[in-house]
Amino acid sequence: MGVGVARISQIEHGEGATPDVVAHYLERLGGRLDPVADFGGHTLRIPAGGHQGSAAA
Repeated sequence: MGVGVARISQIEHGEGATPDVVAHYLERLGGRLDPVADFGGHTLRIPAGGHQGSAAA
């Protein structure tokens, strides 16, 4: 991944990990960050990394 073990440990423990850093880390692992805002009976997917999201009920 191009980062040291100490930095990976920091990210995994939430130390200094911004949403962009977490999104990049997850992408390198083959996943993606998919934030969701929950408004009770309505959820809204928030695009991460510039991708378009979609709303769901």
